[in-house]
Amino acid sequence: MAEGDYFKQALGDFVRNFAYGDEIKKLVKRGYDTDRIVREMQYPLSAATLDKMVRRAREELILEGRMEDTPENGDV
Repeated sequence: MAEGDYFKQALGDFVRNFAYGDEIKKLVKRGYDTDRIVREMQYPLSAATLDKMVRRAREELILEGRMEDTPENGDV
């Protein structure tokens, strides 16, 4: 990946996380998964991007001790 492409991707990830990260984390804490968020919310993000953000939020919540690492929470 070219240096400019890496920067663009990193900046895009930062902007998406700033705009949607906290809300997605709240939804994950309430038990939402990627499919439910795609179905019920209207974020201008692809399912793949949302899935990446859901997995990251789940990992953070587990590390913070605010969510248990159980099979229904997905692969972490």
